[in-house]
Amino acid sequence: AYSSDTAAPAVIMRGINAVLVVLASLVASASAGFTEARTGIAFPDKLGGKPLNRLGVRTKGPIKVYAVGEYGDTFLLQMSYGVGAAKMSAALGDALKPRCGDSKLIADFEACLTKGLPNGAPKGTKLQFDTSGGGVGISVNGKSVGSVSGKPLASAFSGIYCDGNAVCKMNSVDDVGSDGEVGGGEKLITPVRLGMVGAAVGWGIGKLVADLRANYGSGRLFGRGCSWTELTGEVDSACQVGCGRGCGGGAVGCALVF
Repeated sequence: AYSSDTAAPAVIMRGINAVLVVLASLVASASAGFTEARTGIAFPDKLGGKPLNRLGVRTKGPIKVYAVGEYGDTFLLQMSYGVGAAKMSAALGDALKPRCGDSKLIADFEACLTKGLPNGAPKGTKLQFDTSGGGVGISVNGKSVGSVSGKPLASAFSGIYCDGNAVCKMNSVDDVGSDGEVGGGEKLITPVRLGMVGAAVGWGIGKLVADLRANYGSGRLFGRGCSWTELTGEVDSACQVGCGRGCGGGAVGCALVF
């Protein structure tokens, strides 16, 4: 079997780096935010420094038109179904009418939104409405397209999703159920994903030990006098336990969710 006192550290570091890459990707996806369960649309934990409080879905009959996230006085609408600019603007305008008595403010709002949607609102479009500045600021796909001043308009827009006659049910993201759903949305940190992390760690360590054994056999490691078998006896046992626990964690996570 091949043996090298200088190459062993490099092999070990490659194995460790592989495990860390897997962990980093899983942790990144787990901490990204929440996914609205009915549409599968992801929402960030925070928007402009404001935490996500509630999620909802606007429907028209069987059609899920968009998912909406409430970040305090800011609302993020993400289209699940493509809609034309005039139709989208008119729909929000109609929702404003029973909440705002100033028809000019509503007309200005519709005109501003329509102008900001030259290609309509196809699936995947993100519409952001900020009601914090005494009016409504409008952004499309992260780019500001204008604003309409007027406190009555700001209050009315918030009411579309927050008053007693809201156009859709808004569920708190703190409402965590035993099935892994969070107020109508699936939290990205779930038992299944935590089980995946455990399984990945167990697999990665086991793979590292197997590669080292294949490359170095019973040769000297780091110039030490002990044999590979003596050096890795306890490590190999620990890896078997770690891998077993990781896969077991994944199985338990699946059982908890499904």
